[in-house]
Amino acid sequence: MRNMKRLVLMSCLLVAGAGQSGAQNTVLNVVQELRFKLTGYYQMSSTENPSTVFRHAGKVTVTNKDIIHLLEQELNIIFSANARLLLISGTPVDLTPKVVVRDTFQGEKFDTDVTQYFSARVLASVEDTKINKNPVKANGKSYDVVAFELKLTEANFRIQGFANLHVKTGYYEREPAAIVHTGKFDAVGNGNYQVSIIVPVVPVALTGTVEISGTDVKAMTE
Repeated sequence: MRNMKRLVLMSCLLVAGAGQSGAQNTVLNVVQELRFKLTGYYQMSSTENPSTVFRHAGKVTVTNKDIIHLLEQELNIIFSANARLLLISGTPVDLTPKVVVRDTFQGEKFDTDVTQYFSARVLASVEDTKINKNPVKANGKSYDVVAFELKLTEANFRIQGFANLHVKTGYYEREPAAIVHTGKFDAVGNGNYQVSIIVPVVPVALTGTVEISGTDVKAMTE
């Protein structure tokens, strides 16, 4: 039997407590989906005619599918086409949440923690939020700066973005358990990326969007 204790504190955040089951801790985490839609620009070989030199920029897209494929190569794991990238944040505040790949095998969901290869960091978070006390409910805005870094043997990049996010209440077993930030932000960055199978890893300039969605709060054993 799990003995869960939860403590809700009001100071612009809701604090979700943790219980214990034997030697393990049962904690509440916010589980959100990550969606990347990036464009990378890289320098191609120059061409010229008798009077002019032309420098050409190539373009490549980087999405969840591409990131998961790169992680497969590093981990020596083959994920299904339905695999997703998730952001798992501890409560009440987590400036370095986990990034996991969630997949399904024979009807069972399983998570692969890829944080050592693909990490997230909240660099700044400023709320302009109204929180009703009874019943507890949050509504407002948050001005966030978040960075993601991919560190693999064959490719690496770092992107950073600013967002005006929505602030909502996350519920666990129908009770308020966390403040949750959701929304989409513009991101820019740079790194080294293999733009195709016939082109080696090259420096790239990156731009695009990152979306964080979902307000699920789950009890997890650590």
